[in-house]
Amino acid sequence: MKKALILGLLFPCFLNAQTIGVKDIPADTEGETTISVKKGSSKTGKYEIVTNEEEVEGDSAPLLKDARSNWKKACSDWKTETKETNRENRVISMNCGKMRCSTESMESTCVSKSKLVVRVKLED
Repeated sequence: MKKALILGLLFPCFLNAQTIGVKDIPADTEGETTISVKKGSSKTGKYEIVTNEEEVEGDSAPLLKDARSNWKKACSDWKTETKETNRENRVISMNCGKMRCSTESMESTCVSKSKLVVRVKLED
């Protein structure tokens, strides 16, 4: 009973609020108020997502261990080159794929299919 009485006395105090917290927008005005929050640039455009596959091949080596090391270096170089040409943050994802090694005439070579996903802006 005491709680109901206290709540009954305090409740009207909360009803007298005249503003709604975002830069003092009056609560008792006629019409609607729309608030929108956007992050980044207001420019909108149409984009297309393009997937590109490329072969990454390491240098040949007499030992399989060295061939794997050469492939890892080639993969790292491909990623670095792609990042350097990534103007306007167009690259969405990139990976070198799964390494496959083969040996021909005493030389081992490792290759893979790299995958690059890029956002390309379409002409307006």
